[in-house]
Order: sequence, then structure tokens, then C-alpha cells
Amino acid sequence: MHRHTIAVVAAVLALGCATSAQAQSGCSPQQGQILIDSGRYKQAVKEFTCIIDAMPTAVEGYRGRIEAQLLLGLYSDALRDYSRVTALVLPTDPDAVATIFAGYDARLAADPQNTAALTGASFARWWDFQYAQATHLLNQLLVVRPNDVYGNLFRGSSQLLRGATNAGLADLQTAIALNPENPHLHVIVADAYTYGFPDPVEAFNHAMLALQGKLDTPRVHAILATSYLAFGDVAAAAAHIKRHIDLVTTELVPAATLFTGDSLDVTLAPGRTVEIPVPAVAGEKVAIVTSSGDYWDSIAVLLAPNGTPVIGSDDGKSYFAAFEWPAAETTTYRLRVTFFESVNSGILRVTRK
Repeated sequence: MHRHTIAVVAAVLALGCATSAQAQSGCSPQQGQILIDSGRYKQAVKEFTCIIDAMPTAVEGYRGRIEAQLLLGLYSDALRDYSRVTALVLPTDPDAVATIFAGYDARLAADPQNTAALTGASFARWWDFQYAQATHLLNQLLVVRPNDVYGNLFRGSSQLLRGATNAGLADLQTAIALNPENPHLHVIVADAYTYGFPDPVEAFNHAMLALQGKLDTPRVHAILATSYLAFGDVAAAAAHIKRHIDLVTTELVPAATLFTGDSLDVTLAPGRTVEIPVPAVAGEKVAIVTSSGDYWDSIAVLLAPNGTPVIGSDDGKSYFAAFEWPAAETTTYRLRVTFFESVNSGILRVTRK
């Protein structure tokens, strides 16, 4: 059979399976979008959750739930769902992101002032690091709704992440003034002050507001760790990095002992953290660096034998975990390492210098 024919048959079979799953579940993307367009966002979240439960590796359920969450101000939840797209959908559907973009392009071509579509489309671009494109869409949204909290918040974040400092800071302040009690908003502000315009004090303050608002998420703890490292509090930073890793780990895999001068290649997958024994003598410098050709962001924590985190790293060398630390005692420490938020697959090289 011709390869093109095989692909068409496979697509038809997949569509048939998806339609069957939707029929059995009693929910559909069409009904979910109707709920969004009529302003019934909480019901839309339930509808798209039903679709995700029926088809956990199909993109449309996540796309719709993310859009509804954004319109409800649940920005951290929307981020979590895009992490699920990376972990669950992209391995089986590498074109899922392009599918999301194409769907939003079509909706905006039909209705350029569709605020739900502008919201979902701009967030998709922001999540994909396309900050200029996100800013363009957010400008359009803010023409229609100048006091839109989401629009000001994410335009501010996008501008800071692409280096437009003054405009970005002004937008963030506008968003905060519009909705100061929303912990989800403070996650995005803290993120901007960590990865866009570094200000560890502001990042810390907003991350703490998010945490106090019950957003005990991996990203919040990574931001707090980065702030604590800037403050010189290595122990507190390590505790938050351990919490980040604990929250994302569903599988803890042992690895070979790492001696000075050795390198170890470990295979990571969504939810997988690798634990590596690291023997050291009191006073010896323990120097760890990580690298990968598959993904560019790793995170690691070194634990004492009793499980106490002693040092951790998120962006120690560019976006890779790396640290140097004098061993406090002669013992075997345990290094736990994974990709940031543990949603990507690939090989990570861990080197002890």
C-alpha cells in the first residue's frame, strides 16, 4: 500500500476512534466550544475534561479546556494543561501544536475580534515562546477589551520575555491592579520577574502570594528556589527544588554510582526522575553539570543520606542544572535529576567533574 494511502487510512481510523470515544462519553469539542462562546466557562471546563478523559492523547480536549481556564483566570491550570500536551499528546501527535495554531488562525480569520480566540491563540504562542506573535494578538485583544486582565498580564509577560522592559512592567502593574487577589496572576508575574526581567525580590513576593493562594505547583517552587539562590540561601533553594521534583515525579529510577571524572547518560520520560549515588569525602568539592541534545532545561537536587536537600540547581549553567558544593561529611549523597517539570523525553548527560 502506498505510504500516502496508509496515512489517509490511519487518519480515518483515528477519526473514527475519536468519534466513537466522544459518542460513548456523551461530550464533544463542538458542545464545549458552544459553552465557551456563550460565556459558560465552568461548564466548558467540565465538557472538555470529559473529552480528555475519553481521549487523553488527543489535543482538542486540552486546547478547549485551556481556553476556558484562561477565560476563568486560571492561568496556572492552563499552563499545567499545556504541560500535559507536551507529555501526553506530542509523543503520539507531533503536529498537535500546528493543529492548535491552525484552528485559531481559522477562527480569527472568520472573526478577528473574537476575544475567546484571541485569548487562546495568544496563550498558545506565549507557551511556544513566540512572544512577538503573542504580543501582536494581545494588542488586538486589548483594542477590543482595554481592561482585560489576561491581556494586560500576558502582554506584560511577553514584552518582558522579549526585552521590552518599560512597557512590560507597566502592563504587569495594570494587570495586578485589576485583579490583585488572583493567585494565578501572581504565578505569571513571578515568572516574568524570574525569566524575563530578573528581579528576585519581586519574583519571590509574587511566588509567595501564589503559594499562599494554594498554588503548590512545580513552577512556583522553581521560582522560589531561583530567588533564594539570589539571596544566598542555598538550603532554602534546595528545599524548593526538591519540592518541585517531588511534585513532578511518578517514577523514581535508580542509576549507577557517579564518581569524580565520570559521566552518565540517563533516559528521561514524563514523570521520571533518576536517582544517582554520589560518594564524597568531607570537604571534597562535588561538582555536577548536566547537558542534553534532546531538551535544554534540567533540574537537580543533592540529598544527604537522611533525605535532607543540601543543594539544588535549576538554571546553573544556562538552563541546565549545575553546581559546586563542598561535601559536609564523608558519605554517599543521592542526586535526583530530571527535566524541568518532567514533561519531556530524552537523554540527559550528568557529569561529575
